[in-house]
Amino acid sequence: MNSNDKKIDGKKQAAELLAHLDSDHRERILNDIRKTDPVMADALQKNMYHFEQVFKLEAPELQKLIQSVPSRLFALSLRGLDEDLKKALSAKLSNRQMQMLDDEVQSLGPQRASDIKQAQDKIAAQAGQMHEQGSIRLILK
Repeated sequence: MNSNDKKIDGKKQAAELLAHLDSDHRERILNDIRKTDPVMADALQKNMYHFEQVFKLEAPELQKLIQSVPSRLFALSLRGLDEDLKKALSAKLSNRQMQMLDDEVQSLGPQRASDIKQAQDKIAAQAGQMHEQGSIRLILK
């Protein structure tokens, strides 16, 4: 492989393709894969939606998502968030909401990176479920 070649993550690519399908086709394909390789099906399902997609939601959709999860879980998912994502979030929330979230994040104290990642994965999964139900619209890119 020379320096101009890019390594392609096949699971990630397949998951992105699946995310763009309607839910009936996606479920049928995932069920077929699950019959022969359940680990692969779970990996594909997990990789369809990403935490960063949450910050691309319109403000009303972001509000729906925040209301649908425990506040502690959402606060934990924000722990150690980079500045660009913080700015994207604060642009969509009121000052009061942002302050409440900041206070909750601070009250959590030190957290393990694995717990933060798990919280982010749960938020992404909830966003994906809400997207599939049509209550929010994720930008799938």
